[in-house]
Amino acid sequence: MFKKILVPVDGSDQSVQAAKVAVNVADKHGGCVNLLYVIRPYAFEYSRVDTGINPPVPELPGGASNVGQQILEKIQQEIEPSGIEITTELNQGNPAEVICEKAQAGNYDLIVMGSRGLGGLRSSLLGSVSNQVSHLASCPVLLTRLGKEEHKILQEVVPNYQIYL
Repeated sequence: MFKKILVPVDGSDQSVQAAKVAVNVADKHGGCVNLLYVIRPYAFEYSRVDTGINPPVPELPGGASNVGQQILEKIQQEIEPSGIEITTELNQGNPAEVICEKAQAGNYDLIVMGSRGLGGLRSSLLGSVSNQVSHLASCPVLLTRLGKEEHKILQEVVPNYQIYL
C-alpha cells in the first residue's frame, strides 16, 4: 500500500521521528523512503555548487547547501540499520510547494513529516509547512508529533543554527 514514502526533514527531532515512522511503515509494506531537505529561497547567491544534484543547487551564505547535505547524512545514519532502501535529496524553494511537487511528480504513496504543533495566532498567520502540505498534497500525509521542539542534529551541524530556521 505505502511503498514509496517521502520524508521532508529539517534537522529537528520531529523530522528524525518522522523518518523513523516512515522506515517502520516502509518495512511493513516492502517500500522505500526518500529523505528530502528543502533549502528555503531567501538569500540565494547565484554561484552554483556541484553537489551531484541536477540541476545544481545554488550555494547559500554560510554554506546552507552543505548544512542540508550534512543533515540528510546524519538522519540517514540514524535510521539506516533498517534494511530498507533509503535515498536522500537536496532541493530548493518554498518547502511546502517543493514537497508537494516532488510527491506528485515522483508518484509517492505517502508523505511522513514532523509537526511542531504551532498553535494560536502564530500558526494562523504564518501557517506551518506541515499544515500547508497536508492541504496541498495529492497523496496521504502522516504527521508525527513530539513534545518539546529540539534541533539536536542541526545543532551538531551548525552551532548558530537559529539562522536556518
